[in-house]
Amino acid sequence: MWASFIALSLGIAFALFARRIVVRRKRNPRGLPLPPGPKGLPLLGNVFQLPQAKPWEGYQKLCKEYGDMIYLTALGNGVLVLGSHRRAVDLLDKRSANYSDRPASIIFEMTGMGWSFALMRYGTRWRQHSRAFHKYFTPTAVQQFHPIMYEETKAYLRKVSSHPNDIIKDTELLFGTEIIRVAYGFDDHRQNETLIDNAMTVITRIGDATLPGRYLVDIFPALRHVPSWFPGAGFKKDFEELSRIIIKTLFPPFEGAKSNFRQGGNGRHPSIAADLISSLPEESDPNYAALETVARNVSGLAFVAGAETTGNSGVALLYILANYPEVQAKAQAEIDAVVGSGRLPLITDRENLPYVHAFVKEVGRWYTVLPLGVPHCNSEDDEYDGYFIPKGTIIFQSNWATMHDPDVFENPFEFIPERYIKDGKIDPSVPDASRAAFGYGRRNDALFLLAASLLATHTLKAPKDENGNVAPMKISESQNQLVSKPLPFKCEVTLRPGRKHLLE
Repeated sequence: MWASFIALSLGIAFALFARRIVVRRKRNPRGLPLPPGPKGLPLLGNVFQLPQAKPWEGYQKLCKEYGDMIYLTALGNGVLVLGSHRRAVDLLDKRSANYSDRPASIIFEMTGMGWSFALMRYGTRWRQHSRAFHKYFTPTAVQQFHPIMYEETKAYLRKVSSHPNDIIKDTELLFGTEIIRVAYGFDDHRQNETLIDNAMTVITRIGDATLPGRYLVDIFPALRHVPSWFPGAGFKKDFEELSRIIIKTLFPPFEGAKSNFRQGGNGRHPSIAADLISSLPEESDPNYAALETVARNVSGLAFVAGAETTGNSGVALLYILANYPEVQAKAQAEIDAVVGSGRLPLITDRENLPYVHAFVKEVGRWYTVLPLGVPHCNSEDDEYDGYFIPKGTIIFQSNWATMHDPDVFENPFEFIPERYIKDGKIDPSVPDASRAAFGYGRRNDALFLLAASLLATHTLKAPKDENGNVAPMKISESQNQLVSKPLPFKCEVTLRPGRKHLLE
């Protein structure tokens, strides 16, 4: 029975493939070639050539062989990888009207992840969510959340001082707790830890599920109707489990924020959810349900997108401090000269701390948290640089390749904050990784505050082996399509002399 099903699926695929060829000839009257890429198999295309482990590195190898823009297919679905800053600007910026769409995926529908505007198809609904989301992350708006960052960062420094061996976990929790308070206003750290775990699970498993060619149902949506007991239908169990986690991540926090708002307990600081709830009409209003959905989705995205990505950047920052003592010493000297030892650094000190600012930028470049960005697709057929790009092509912007391009960055795999400094100030002409992350203003502020505060109070060192020699450190990463996550490592953490009073 399973063999018959496979044969039927391949027959349908062949018919669709043949039809696509005929239609493409009509849509591409000049007969332009597709962008270069490896030759695939009939019907299957490049499905076995799509890199699974650290796909950003796999795509970069293909780019070195075929050029800075490569085209692959997976069972008839086109995948375009932009491997340079120039290609990304040409298509995603200069032709944004055509390249702002997101690829359709039955997986998002089956898991209930379609609420995230980062994954929505471009249109009215997307614009409605985007306006509401970005309202809270302008440079001016994000200042209202600075008191939360100061409180949580100081509490974090105390934890690091008393339990230095837990610094990795505490760093992940720091950013997760900050964004939960920003999104929902919750101060219960035990509750927040559960929500952070859920958010990290959602990001990791969505990244795994959406790898092109990973699930046949993404190619043949009709497979969603196959019974769960049918051989090969294990994906349904996976999606149902993920759907339950997504529901727990999205709905209860918003309902909790709504309950707090109605009871007048909006927290000591502003939150996104409270502000959005305050602007909702009466429940009797016919638009209430739709507007409440937007409020819930925007709060959820601010939390889920920020909790994982910012935490990963923070852990990478710890690795750099421990592994590059000369960088750490130079940053500490700048803080000592500008801020002194009488207080902790503030976000407003950033302009006077160009080396620390450059250090944070270099962390984002050196360790690209969203190495392939969020996938785009083009809403119409396009001709570019002598190539034909079919409508609906899945497009990955290889942020990792762009940030490690030797034509843009000298010694790209070395950690060199000075590359962002010119004449003693930050050089805005040097590309950074800011566009690869959601909520950049809040994320950058939080990372800067972590870096400056930790440098002011503590020193990190690489661990020593049993003979007392410094052991070489190597950063390892989890294997995920969407987010690059550093795996835990050991480092030595000590409080700097004369800095204990800063933790009080």
